[in-house]
Amino acid sequence: MDDLYVTAKELSEHGKTELAWKLMERLLTENPSDIRALIMSSWLANRMCRFVEAYLYAKVATDLAPKDASAWTNLGHAASKLWLVEEAERDYHRALQLSKTQYDLTVLWVNLGALYIDTGRFDKALTYVKKVLEVEPNHKSALTNLGFCQLALRDWSGWKGYHGTIGSDWRKKVVYKGEPEWDGTPGKVVALYADQGLGDEISFASMIPDAAQICRKLILDCDGRLAGLFARSFPDVRVYGTRVREEKWAKEDRDIEASLPLGQIGEFFRTTDESFPGTPYLIPCPVRVKQWKALFAEKRKPVIGIAWTGGVPKNNARNRRIGLKELLPVLQLDAHFVSLQYKDAQKEIDALHVEHPDVDLVQYPWATLTDDYDDTAALIAACDYVLCIQTAVAHTAGGLGVPVTVLLPTATTWRYGLQHDTIPWYRSLKIIRQHKTGSWSAEIERARDQLSDFIAVRSGTAEAPRERELRNGLHPVRSNGLADHRAHAG
Repeated sequence: MDDLYVTAKELSEHGKTELAWKLMERLLTENPSDIRALIMSSWLANRMCRFVEAYLYAKVATDLAPKDASAWTNLGHAASKLWLVEEAERDYHRALQLSKTQYDLTVLWVNLGALYIDTGRFDKALTYVKKVLEVEPNHKSALTNLGFCQLALRDWSGWKGYHGTIGSDWRKKVVYKGEPEWDGTPGKVVALYADQGLGDEISFASMIPDAAQICRKLILDCDGRLAGLFARSFPDVRVYGTRVREEKWAKEDRDIEASLPLGQIGEFFRTTDESFPGTPYLIPCPVRVKQWKALFAEKRKPVIGIAWTGGVPKNNARNRRIGLKELLPVLQLDAHFVSLQYKDAQKEIDALHVEHPDVDLVQYPWATLTDDYDDTAALIAACDYVLCIQTAVAHTAGGLGVPVTVLLPTATTWRYGLQHDTIPWYRSLKIIRQHKTGSWSAEIERARDQLSDFIAVRSGTAEAPRERELRNGLHPVRSNGLADHRAHAG
């Protein structure tokens, strides 16, 4: 019988996790209280990203075997993936108390480091990263997590550790024609390919002009929604919205000599704070911008773009959202508010209007519910100001040079760092950091005050010194013209 557990683990490690799962199902059908089968099933479910099942199996295992460290490790892993952060932290620490081998301790230190990185506690993560590296100086996950911590603390040597994420589930490694990774050597034909989500691509695109200057030819293989915007913004670059389907490229562009994920070129071009220009680099469609400005001119008041939700479940969507009613202190200001939500928000807006018909909030679906992000970029470019949760809108506004305030949840990413109210990527972006998970009232009041001042300046009712302060600060006045958690197999 012991062979079945070993076989299941080996099958999973060779990419046959479904077969391993069936073996454990057979054992649990015969004995639903089989501790080893429960722990193995939880481990397998974690590997298959079936985190609810992993959580439930591990929960039963910890109830039946409360002194089994691997059961608590699996429960912590599943809880972390379900964003049950406090529970995950408790489970991991319980496992630490029960662990008896250095291997188990190392796994848990890696997991805790990853948990603290995922939740924006980079200084705390660093403590556990260092513990791992003290016993295993070349531990890949720990070196990767070290890179995240360093980047968050604006130690740009962290790009080296960040390189370790290439080939992970969320950062695929691409090889087109057997070419090596680009090492920054000038004079080559280089393909940079889509890196993670839409917001990441937009943010990392700020480095494309640096790469284009030193490459003989630069090819950008991006998300199709960004192709038009990027082609206009980077005219010296061959842009394809194909996401790794090079057979659709022109024949003369297929003879590439090196490739790399777009974001990884930071290790060549963003190595000091001073190397971030922070200036606008995206060029919106001038015709679409002109059309929006003509429409907005009829409003005779400032136009504020607003996005109140962001992310997906796996990257903390539950904490990257604010209810429209919570935003009433902002929405009741004298401005025309434009929805920048990438999902249809009309029902939510209509419900708000029933109770608060005075709120001037409109969704223009042909600009936001579209497969061409050029539509959304033009709308953002025509706004006077943007207020948003942590989402791709923030990067777009920053890349366009539009004044933008980001309401940042406590659990954030390395790009936003630990404590600053600015980031070097964009001069036009300012941060309001959440102080307590689940509560946005104080932050919304701060956003209201900032926006109220901005509206006063735009309306000509503010004093000149205030206008100069805005111009010289982060919000120049514009005319309207990953971390690696590991479960345990037991």
